Amino acid sequence: MLRVAIITDHSDFNEKVDGGVQAVTKYMIDAFTRIPEVDLHVLSFKYGISEGRTSAGSGYTRHTLPGARFGTLTGFWKDQQTLNRFLERIQPAIVHGQGAGQNGIVAARSKYPSVITIHGIMSEEARFYSGFGKRARHRLLSRLSEHYCIRHGKHTILISPYVAEYFENRLAGEHYLIPNPIGDGFFAIERREKPGRVLFAGRVYALKGVTDLIRAAARVAQSQKIELVLAGSLDDRQYVGQLKRESENLGISNIVQFRGLLGEQELREELSYAAVLALPSYQETAPMVIVEAMAAGVPVVATDIGGVAYLVRNGKTGFLIPSGDVNTLSERLITLLSDESLRQSFGTEARSLATEEYRADSVARKTIDVYRQILS
Repeated sequence: MLRVAIITDHSDFNEKVDGGVQAVTKYMIDAFTRIPEVDLHVLSFKYGISEGRTSAGSGYTRHTLPGARFGTLTGFWKDQQTLNRFLERIQPAIVHGQGAGQNGIVAARSKYPSVITIHGIMSEEARFYSGFGKRARHRLLSRLSEHYCIRHGKHTILISPYVAEYFENRLAGEHYLIPNPIGDGFFAIERREKPGRVLFAGRVYALKGVTDLIRAAARVAQSQKIELVLAGSLDDRQYVGQLKRESENLGISNIVQFRGLLGEQELREELSYAAVLALPSYQETAPMVIVEAMAAGVPVVATDIGGVAYLVRNGKTGFLIPSGDVNTLSERLITLLSDESLRQSFGTEARSLATEEYRADSVARKTIDVYRQILS
């Protein structure tokens, strides 16, 4: 029996997941529970509690540990001590930190064999947060933990070749290329496309280029039926307020829906309705929603940045466009929304590729193989 401790930022594993790391963790847990030789323990830190909590999940054990406030400033040393004491109790064979933030740094510093999955480039993402305090915190976090993880992590899992390209010779240790997993439910989506329906799914903040999408939608609306659905966290209130004012000024507030954070079933339903998925981001590593759309057979229009080009095959499963190019974004949306046969062709090819590369059971097995390589 292989006892695995996964450290992640999601403790409740309820229906709604906020961001790609939470989605990855959820799908990976589901897949690991179907592997008999894995004894899975999922650990998360939570602020505001004084004692740890343990409960039984479906085929795994879930642990919530008390987290220290302002841990970034102290290098997570108190969280490290809490984790070390807990690991002594469960004695895992390997510790897997999800992300190069707190989870990765405490995994790497534990005395157990460890591996870190690098999900995003924190130093790049920090530039797009609203508010000086939030930007400063994420910059500090990237300098502290991301730098430590890429320099000192003995083993890292890369979700895209882009990660290796970005860090180049700064990336130390052994690294393994394993894509993000996708839940089986996305492959079972029955398409019920609604005319003109364009879906954006992700946190609604500046990094995702949602302002560009709203401006492009206004141009499309001049000649084409369009309905824009924004599905994702609305906690950046300053930015969301700007988007709503922009929609009103452009006269399209009646065709823009701010759906907020969706559960997995709700997201699958939106993908079944979508004619196109749009993701005009300014920074991405390997966005989950693109692969989820591929599994559902939905064509994609996305910016050619970061690791997106490793997911979208331009002219075959979707279109790649330059970031910030509202003209090209609107043109590509018009092309797809006005051509049903092209949408079907792109969607069929996308689903075939997703089936080959991203099924959760296959990704979980590859991850177990990496664990065994490390332990050997």
